[in-house]
Amino acid sequence: MIETVLVPVDFTIESEELLACVGEFKNAGLKKVILLHVVDIYQAQGLAPMFEENARKRIAEYSQLLDEIGVDASTLVIHGDVKKTIVRVADEENVDCIVMGATTSGPVRGRLIGRTTEYISRGSGKIVLIEKYDTLMGGGTETYVKACSTKFSKVLLPVDLSGHSEKILREIGCLKDIIGELVFLHVIEDGNEAAGLESERQRILGRLAGMGRRFESEIKVSHYVSSGRPAEEIGTLAEQLGITLIAITTHGMGSLKDILLGSTAESLLRRTRKPILLVPAGKE
Repeated sequence: MIETVLVPVDFTIESEELLACVGEFKNAGLKKVILLHVVDIYQAQGLAPMFEENARKRIAEYSQLLDEIGVDASTLVIHGDVKKTIVRVADEENVDCIVMGATTSGPVRGRLIGRTTEYISRGSGKIVLIEKYDTLMGGGTETYVKACSTKFSKVLLPVDLSGHSEKILREIGCLKDIIGELVFLHVIEDGNEAAGLESERQRILGRLAGMGRRFESEIKVSHYVSSGRPAEEIGTLAEQLGITLIAITTHGMGSLKDILLGSTAESLLRRTRKPILLVPAGKE
């Protein structure tokens, strides 16, 4: 259950939109949000006190926005290495989920760029929600608008039929009160297609139906089996079906175990305009 959420903020995007998405967890047991700004020790140098003072003012405004939507919030401003500090605070505060943002053309600019999202997703051991934004140009300036306004209305759940699948099913079960529709997907990878592909598809559809049965009394459930490269198939089906969130484990069998590694990670995170919920395979 997601009761405590950590939101790292760097004041470089329309963070009010990112905070608003946290409110979607209210009906799924959310109790507290921790807002964190890390003053980058590699950039601040002698200006750290000035950066910290400004950050405390800005983060207090964000806290007030959460108060206005009925979410209990606390704030932290800390000096350190950005990505390592985010992971450390997530552990120290025992949060259930880290919420971050990314534009549809790549990770957000500012301190949460480059490998930071990948580092946190792989190293934190926490659930990570990556909100996606469309980049809009107007008057010579860039603005960011959420790609999906209601993330949990139609959730795509790729599963690999391993033991890890049960762990993400438990997490989805905790979110069932805010999920409108759940779409199961299994990808038969390139090179693994047997001569009797259709019979294999039917066998897998049966297993997906078994997984979805526990949700059918409360959520609309559907099942798909495709073949190809997992990241590509996930992104394509998400667009075709109008998916609003992709929920996936960070480790699994075959290529899915590399979903956050190298080109596969870049492909999925950059290919899809959809928000992504990453659930560590070791999450209990």
